[in-house]
Amino acid sequence: MIVRRGRSDDVPALQTIEKEARTVYTTLAGFEFAAASPPIAADRLISGTTIIAEISESPVGFALVQPMDGALYLANISVLPDASNRGVGARLLERVIAHACAMPATAVTLATFRSPPWNGPWFRRRGFTTMPESEVGAGLRTVLIRHASFLDMQTRETLWFPIITVSSATQNS
Repeated sequence: MIVRRGRSDDVPALQTIEKEARTVYTTLAGFEFAAASPPIAADRLISGTTIIAEISESPVGFALVQPMDGALYLANISVLPDASNRGVGARLLERVIAHACAMPATAVTLATFRSPPWNGPWFRRRGFTTMPESEVGAGLRTVLIRHASFLDMQTRETLWFPIITVSSATQNS
């Protein structure tokens, strides 16, 4: 597996991956809308940073991130169903965290569903925790307000993975 930065000519493949990845929601009562939603708009994919996983030179997954409130916001992580359970998502998430450390960012943040095993539970197994309300900045608050316009926020959670840098760890000792 190769993990690389996305390019503008990757957009059609990323939209296909995201649309196909959401088909897993068709099996969950109350989540059919997620499978029926249109793919991420091209301008949104281009305005962020994409990290792409390839197997045999074919894109099989990606993560879309953007700096927000001093953190790195993970707007989307999608893996083709045929490539799931092969470590693709975990590799993408590792690269997202490495990118956040290199920025440097204070954390990786995201908003996700609480219950499907490939959403909140998946991130919590990888060290993400509930983000304290006091840490939610203006940018992320805007995202959450937008989500509230079309999602039941009782089904959602805001998670984060704080980044501990050497300098901040030294200051806290």
